[in-house]
Amino acid sequence: MFKEDIESLVSRLENLLTTKTVVGEPMVHGNTTIIPIMTAAVGFGVGSGEGQDPKSGGGKGTGAGAGLKLTPSALLIIQGDNVQVYSLNQKGNLAKLVEMIPDVVNKLKLKENAEQ
Repeated sequence: MFKEDIESLVSRLENLLTTKTVVGEPMVHGNTTIIPIMTAAVGFGVGSGEGQDPKSGGGKGTGAGAGLKLTPSALLIIQGDNVQVYSLNQKGNLAKLVEMIPDVVNKLKLKENAEQ
């Protein structure tokens, strides 16, 4: 039973953690594509035991647990032939990225109006 518990737990973790989990769904607007990149942390544990209880005559136990944590770590921004990576882990980069959002939105609006 212990071996089956471990195999089941690892199999389920493999199903949770795929490239789609680490590389997010692209967001496309015009010729700009933004792809979020995540950092994944996984932990799991299993346990098993047997023993004798004088009152009930015996005992057995198994258990398993797992955890998965996803943290946004970067954005891959593609505009035409220009590709940039913005790290969200370094201090100050998230603030810089937030400051850029109005400019990017305005550029996208100008392009849309020019194409119409």
